[in-house]
Order: sequence, then C-alpha cells, then structure tokens
Amino acid sequence: MGKQEKRQEIREKREALPIDYREQASAGIAERLLMQPVFHQAERIFCYVSTEEEPSTWKILNAALRMGKQLSVPRCIPGRHEMEAVRIRSLTELEPGILGILEPRQGLPVIDAYRLELAIIPCISADRYGGRLGHGAGYYDRFLRGLRIQKYCLCFEALLSEQIPMYENDVRMDHVLTEKRIYPAFLVNTELKK
Repeated sequence: MGKQEKRQEIREKREALPIDYREQASAGIAERLLMQPVFHQAERIFCYVSTEEEPSTWKILNAALRMGKQLSVPRCIPGRHEMEAVRIRSLTELEPGILGILEPRQGLPVIDAYRLELAIIPCISADRYGGRLGHGAGYYDRFLRGLRIQKYCLCFEALLSEQIPMYENDVRMDHVLTEKRIYPAFLVNTELKK
C-alpha cells in the first residue's frame, strides 16, 4: 500500500474515533510526554500546535511556558513548502496561519533550528519503528533533515500502523509516543533485522 492509500485509510479510521477517546488519549499522551526526563532537561523545545484531529498539545505548550522553557512552534513560509521555528512566550501570540492552523503572529523571533533540543511532531499515523506518515507536503521532513535533535512523534494508539512506507527524504522519529506506551525507534535496528 502506498502513502496516499495509507493516508485515506487512516483518515477514515480517524473520523470514526469517538470524541471521548480522543480527549482521554490526548490527556494520556500529554501526561506521558511530560513525565519524560528529556522534556524536563531540554531548555529549547519545538512543539506543534494541535488541530482537532491530532493529539492535543495544549497541556504540553502550557507546561513548557510555565517551566520557563524556550518554546518555539512552527510557522509555514508561504510559497516555499518550508517551515521555521518561532519563539512564543504566550499562547495569545498564536493566530490562524496560511493553512488555517494556529501559528505565531508576525514579528516574533525565529529560532535557529540547530539549537533546538527536543521536537514534538504530529502525524496522521506512525509505526513502532519511528516511521511517520504526515499530510504529504513534506514540511516537517524538510525542517528536521540534518538536525541533531530528539524527535518525539505523538500518535493515537488506535491509529498506529504496522509499518509506514519510508522513502529517502523521510525523517524517522526517535520515539513514537501514544497514550499506552513509548516506542523507541532504536528497535528498528534490532527487530527489522530479524
């Protein structure tokens, strides 16, 4: 199955998820991430701003700000299919962007992505080996390519896939985190070779 077919399959599964499952799973995902030592140790965190279909990051964003982290969120660059990390000091600095997703307003400082320590990334689906299926525009893959940064992908357990097709330009996640557990991608080196 190719990526486009996989996206369609997952979108149909996602639409069928009950609202109470999404809410409870989002809360579990946030709690699990906030317990990770890497979250407490990292000073410079990059985190997506969630939409209704994705695991909610609002608790994570609020916690990072409350803990005094240097928090940056993505902003899409019009016409370039690229994104940049923009520092925010309050969630009131977010406004609808070019894709209708909340983004930092203009005039806020852009952060050097190479200085980031932890990236919290969305997906449509992921597998337990760090494979990630996004919306297909490649924004996150282009942004993350070449960065030495801990990459945590948040995914509802109900939307995990057995294996995501990975191509040359795709960036593998270090961990896939669901409401039930964390799948460390180092398993890809052992389990896929069996």
